[in-house]
Amino acid sequence: MKCLRLVSAAFAGLIVLSACGGGRFAPAAPAAPVGGGVSAGAHSAKPATTQYKLLYSFTGTPDGASPLAGLLAVHGTLYGATLNGGASGHCNLGCGTVFSVSRSGSESVVYSFKGNGSGQTDGLWPFASLTALKGSLYGTTGGGGAGDGAVYTVTTAGSERVLYPFTGGTDAQDPEAALIVAKGKLYGTSVYGGGSGCGGNGCGTVFQISPTGTEKVLYRFAGGTDGSRVYAGVTYLHGALYGATFAGGGSGCGGDGCGTIFELNPTTGKEQVLYRFSGTTDGAFPNGLTVAKGVLYGTTEGGGARSSGTFFSVTTTGTFQSLYSFKDIPDGNLPGANLLYLKGTLYGTTVGGGTKGDGSVFAITTAGSENVLYSFTGGSDGSDPQAPLIALKGTLYSTTYAGGGTGCGGGGCGTVFGVAP
Repeated sequence: MKCLRLVSAAFAGLIVLSACGGGRFAPAAPAAPVGGGVSAGAHSAKPATTQYKLLYSFTGTPDGASPLAGLLAVHGTLYGATLNGGASGHCNLGCGTVFSVSRSGSESVVYSFKGNGSGQTDGLWPFASLTALKGSLYGTTGGGGAGDGAVYTVTTAGSERVLYPFTGGTDAQDPEAALIVAKGKLYGTSVYGGGSGCGGNGCGTVFQISPTGTEKVLYRFAGGTDGSRVYAGVTYLHGALYGATFAGGGSGCGGDGCGTIFELNPTTGKEQVLYRFSGTTDGAFPNGLTVAKGVLYGTTEGGGARSSGTFFSVTTTGTFQSLYSFKDIPDGNLPGANLLYLKGTLYGTTVGGGTKGDGSVFAITTAGSENVLYSFTGGSDGSDPQAPLIALKGTLYSTTYAGGGTGCGGGGCGTVFGVAP
C-alpha cells in the first residue's frame, strides 16, 4: 500500500512523497537546448481582472483537510473529497471525507472514511474527484479496501460501499485518478500494480469496472518505452482511451523517463505510445488530457524553457506541439491538474508560481496565449491548488490543498473557491 502523498510547491520540481517509501518525485527537468526542435511558444498576456470568492475553509476535524480532488456539480450543489481529516478513522491525519458545499458556502460532510482497522475496510485517502453515473457518485481511494486502494460508490445522502478492493499484484494498486464514464462503464488508472516491475510494486495499470463492481485490467505498464506511474486518469475519444504516464518512455529525467502519451483500445487492450517526452522544451512528467475539437491538450509539471512546466497539444496520430512554457513568477509553476475546455479557451491551475508563489488560476488558448486569472497569496484565499476546475453558471470552481487559515500545522487545511473570469 502506498501511503499519504505530501506535496511541496517550494521547489522547481514537484515532490510527492509517500510515507511507505513510494511516490512521485519530479526533479527539475534539464535546461532546454538552444534551438530545440519543439516550439516553446512563450506568448503570455497580461493578467486579467477576475472576481475571486472564497466559499469554504476546511478546519481538519470533522469537516476534512487537504483536498487534492476537484469538484462535481450535482443539481447545483458542489461535491468533492478531502485527502485527510474527517470525524474518525485509523489514520494519523484523518482518512478523508466526501463533502458537499453550496455556492453560498454552506458545507456538509457526506461521508467520513474510517480506513482499515477494527474491521473497517471502506477505504482511506481519496485523492481524486468524484464521477457521477445514474444517480450515484463514484471515486477512488489510494489506500484501504483490501489494503491497496479501492473504487467506492457513495450516495448524496451518505451511504458508502466499496465497489472493488484492489489487492495489489496483477490487478492494480494505489488508484489516485478520477474515473471516467464511457458507454456505461467506468475506466480508471493506478499508479502501481499490474506486475512486479518498477521496483517490485508494478508500473501501473488502466482498468475497467462496471457499476456493479466487475473489474478488468485492460493494460499493465512494463516501465520501459511504454511508460510507468499513471497518476492521471484517461480520456475517451472516438472509441479509444487516451492518457499519460508520469514517467517511463525513455532514459531521460534521471534515468526513469520523462513520461508518455498513450492510446489504448478498451476492447482489445492494445496500447500504443503516441509521444515520449524528452524533458527539454517539450516538457516532462505529463498530466491528464482534455479534448478540444478532436485534439488532445495537456500540461507537464516539469520541463519547458524555465523548468516550470509546459502546455502542449497532441493529435490522435501522434503529432505533438509544445505551445507554452510556464515561467513560475508571475504566470505559474507546476500545472498539475487536468484542463477545462470552455467556449474555445482552456482553464487550469498551477501548484506554485503566480505573483506570490502560492499558485494560480490561468486561461490559455489552443494557440498558447496565456492569462493569469488569479494568483493565490497563501493566506485566507488558499494556496497550492492542485485540482481541476469545473464551470457552473459562469463561475469556475475548485479547491486548494492548503491555506484558508492556520490549522493543519499552520499552513491551513485547504479551501473551496470560485473565480469568475
